[in-house]
Amino acid sequence: PRRVLPRCVFFAHLGSLSSLCKMGWWPLGSKPKPDMTSGSRVECYNNRDFYFECLDKNGEDVNMCKALGDKYEATCLKAWVQYFNMQRKRLKAQGKEWASPNMEGERGSANPVRA
Repeated sequence: PRRVLPRCVFFAHLGSLSSLCKMGWWPLGSKPKPDMTSGSRVECYNNRDFYFECLDKNGEDVNMCKALGDKYEATCLKAWVQYFNMQRKRLKAQGKEWASPNMEGERGSANPVRA
């Protein structure tokens, strides 16, 4: 397997950039964001499920569910929000109701069904 070195190793020959790396600063662009922790992932799932439940109860009226939608988008990664929204639209097009596909969270299922 190919070994991946930290970005700063490649800048060691540049002197001052090397010292910035030692201080924890990345010389180019922003530092990559870490993956979500299990606690924040569960929070994301809960907020997603509450928002989707609100949309179902209010006939897809996003204005009625704005607070929940904002919370959902704030706690989930942007790519996840796009994926979950696409997944829900696909289920609606198939005439199926949204059910949490995750085992975690308040609306989690012991036997999750994947869309």
